[in-house]
Amino acid sequence: MYTVVLDENTIGDYAAYIGEDTADDIGRTFFRGLILLEEGRNVPLGWMIWELRNLEAKQHVESYIHWFEAEDQDEADVLFLRYNEMIAEDGVETSHVSIPATKESAKTRQILAEQGFDMLLMEGDDVAVGLSEILNMPVLKKSPGQSDFVHPLEDMPLRNFRKIITKLEMLGQKGTCEDLGYLPKSYFEKNVSCYYEDDSGIQGVLLFHKSPSGSLCLKVMRAVTGDHKETTRILMQLLFYAVGYMEENYPDNTRIIVDRHNDSAFLLAEKLFPRGFGKPVYGGIRMEKQE
Repeated sequence: MYTVVLDENTIGDYAAYIGEDTADDIGRTFFRGLILLEEGRNVPLGWMIWELRNLEAKQHVESYIHWFEAEDQDEADVLFLRYNEMIAEDGVETSHVSIPATKESAKTRQILAEQGFDMLLMEGDDVAVGLSEILNMPVLKKSPGQSDFVHPLEDMPLRNFRKIITKLEMLGQKGTCEDLGYLPKSYFEKNVSCYYEDDSGIQGVLLFHKSPSGSLCLKVMRAVTGDHKETTRILMQLLFYAVGYMEENYPDNTRIIVDRHNDSAFLLAEKLFPRGFGKPVYGGIRMEKQE
């Protein structure tokens, strides 16, 4: 058995096996991936994909394993041997892993425990609700009316997009994208995503990424004004615009997903989906050896 590093050049060979949504993050700046192969065969035996956080700061660097697949401990040993080498190069201090809590995942949970992870049952970070539930939210029943200041992302000149993204980064408001500053404008859905611009310039953005399977993933919902009341008004105008576009152009069963992996994203999800709960997962953590 041997491993192949997943990147923009190799993902096309394996996307059909690991799934289009799983493969979607390969090529992003802070994502890494491995495929496990057997000599003479191109069908993967297993794989793992992880995201690095705090890499630019080079302090408290963490790895979050989002996807892991291995049939037995021997396969896991080969994957983790290469994984350990790669995270050592990136200076990772802590590894986290999360897998769905199902009857079928009991074996995977044990495999990860033998790799040094303390596995516990917990609520997952992702909250997913159907568009129909969004449309029935009480907060969206009181429409503020259309605003002349809200526009689809498609209308934003690229130079203005780079400017507002740079400003968000300087304010530490990256939403759920650790690599926000590296993502192209085309990464975000061009019509559901929108921005608020008045005579003072761009005051807020609402950015969604459309996954290959059709889910709309909320990535950034931020206003850059300092006034709390004005911030709330701008964000609600953006939200009404986006939901209105979804209602007219997407089926009711479209999934809207919010990743609650940091405090600001968690608070955002609580406001948008007060009854939303993440699916049960087995989560684990492992401290890494430092040279």
